[in-house]
Amino acid sequence: MQPVVLACAAQAVYVVAFVLFRSATTRMPPLTGRRPLRVTLEVLRSPRWTFGLLLLGAGFALGDTALLHLPVAASLPAFGIALALLLGIAAGRLGEHPTVREWGALGLTVAGMAAVSFSMAQGLTSAPSRPGDAEGWQLGLVAAPSLLLPGWLLCTRDRTLPGRHARPQTGVAYGLGAGVLLGTAEAAGLGFALRLTHHTGPGIVEAVLLLVAGALGLGLASVGLQHCRMIVLVTVTTVTAKIHLLVAATWLYAEPWPTAPVALATRLAGVLLPAAAVLLFPHHDPRPPRTPRTPHAPRHGRGGTSAEHPAFVSEHRASVRS
Repeated sequence: MQPVVLACAAQAVYVVAFVLFRSATTRMPPLTGRRPLRVTLEVLRSPRWTFGLLLLGAGFALGDTALLHLPVAASLPAFGIALALLLGIAAGRLGEHPTVREWGALGLTVAGMAAVSFSMAQGLTSAPSRPGDAEGWQLGLVAAPSLLLPGWLLCTRDRTLPGRHARPQTGVAYGLGAGVLLGTAEAAGLGFALRLTHHTGPGIVEAVLLLVAGALGLGLASVGLQHCRMIVLVTVTTVTAKIHLLVAATWLYAEPWPTAPVALATRLAGVLLPAAAVLLFPHHDPRPPRTPRTPHAPRHGRGGTSAEHPAFVSEHRASVRS
């Protein structure tokens, strides 16, 4: 029971940290993912953002401690508690209210968490026997997509059109990029914890990957939190990070999967439903309605009434003189 409590506490700490990041970035000048050095300088100047970073580090430590005694899949349902906390804070503090489509995406996420819980009821709730010595090339294969995908998303897939065609982003692209990076950081942190537990080495590669991927992910998330809605961005970030962590842990640390047909089907549903939820989230907010123009009075000599026409005026003057 204690590892489950730690996993739930870690998710709650993540949400509070993201709330602090959001509060800090709203007080900063405009940030962009194409200027990482400027983003780094701005966020490090903010005491509130720094406090959020410390909280997030504590959440990572709690999560890794829980994962030493639980399969990764057993920690995923804890996001349900964090999701309720996120919705409450976003609605009460920020005035964000999900649309019908976003409620559907959130429902798919909850259904995925429920499917994972059902698959865990088949007996895979004990501490897995994981190796703590992942090879460097395996870590490289996990890290490569996390470094390439965010750049591709920002540069080609989620640009904001300038001018009257501009539509505010909901945070899907930022959430995908930050989620992959933070999922890689969580996988590296788990590897670092396993090495310390099994005494299989200092874990220098895992530590470097944890710091680099974590810093890039937090920077990208901070940029997104300044421009996008927190409900969408944090949900997409967390779902992407957890799915990436589950896949990476299966590859790196032999994460156990159920073999019974029903349990395996529900485990796959627990992965596919949140992925479908990410696709269901709208990428842009609805364009605000355009204010109708007030009709102007017709100008003299251009589309006016016949009484304003020069010929009519001259004729009227002649009749008066006569």
